[in-house]
Amino acid sequence: MDIDDRKKETIAFQDKMLHYGIYEPQLGRGLKEVPWHWHDEFEFGQVCTGSVCYRTNGHAFLLHAGDGIFINSGVLHSLQLEQPDCSFQTQFFDKYFLAGQSGSIFDIRYIAPVQDQKLLDAMPLYWKDAGSRPFLESLQQASEIGMRRGPFYELHIRNIFSSLWETVYHWAMQKQGDGSGYKPLEDERIKKMMTCASDNYDKKLTAARLAQEIHVSERECYRLFRSILGITPGEFILSLRLQKAQELLRSTDKSILEIALEAGFGTSSYFCKVFHAYHHITPNQYRKL
Repeated sequence: MDIDDRKKETIAFQDKMLHYGIYEPQLGRGLKEVPWHWHDEFEFGQVCTGSVCYRTNGHAFLLHAGDGIFINSGVLHSLQLEQPDCSFQTQFFDKYFLAGQSGSIFDIRYIAPVQDQKLLDAMPLYWKDAGSRPFLESLQQASEIGMRRGPFYELHIRNIFSSLWETVYHWAMQKQGDGSGYKPLEDERIKKMMTCASDNYDKKLTAARLAQEIHVSERECYRLFRSILGITPGEFILSLRLQKAQELLRSTDKSILEIALEAGFGTSSYFCKVFHAYHHITPNQYRKL
């Protein structure tokens, strides 16, 4: 994943002129989560096999094979595989895909109201729900067209999502006046602390230091991490170090000690202990995968 220091992901579209992309992440081989991040694009995910837990700021949705989800633009979210053999597919597009250009009538009337409705962070779609099944079938149809890339596939995909967008728009309108869900101040605070942790994961970092970043108490720092991400500041910092270690194991031939030091673990023995507890395999076994 191309994630910057603010934990914002940059989506690399297969066709830069289309502003649409379809991806099937390979997470089963030693990877079991997509860490907390956000992006400007709209996301439509669908579980192919197994079960996946999607989390947003304040919500958690457990989805099984056939189920899907809509993630709004700018929403902080993560994914966790519930079984080793899970797989899922994600379709992304930005506002230009449907609106054509910023400030167009399509953007002003239909796209911007959804993008600006932060109370609509995500909408799960369950296959067992007869009302959701036509939407999910359309997602499957769009993904099949996108994978085949036959003649006029761009027009066909755009037509499908233009039709689905009417439903997405109604979801956003139904959220008006809803006092629950999105809390903009908390969202901004947690993003700032995540950025601070991402910048300093390889150093000695405490909850007090993260709290100082947004001028709140250490207790409030703990509350924000627990209520939004469902983990403590220490657990988040540890996850960053593990992600860095995984990256180094996959892409370099550095020694285990070098990786332990660069990822902020301090010693190779502590690194191996934490890594095995999390992945149930050793760093060397992970590297061989």
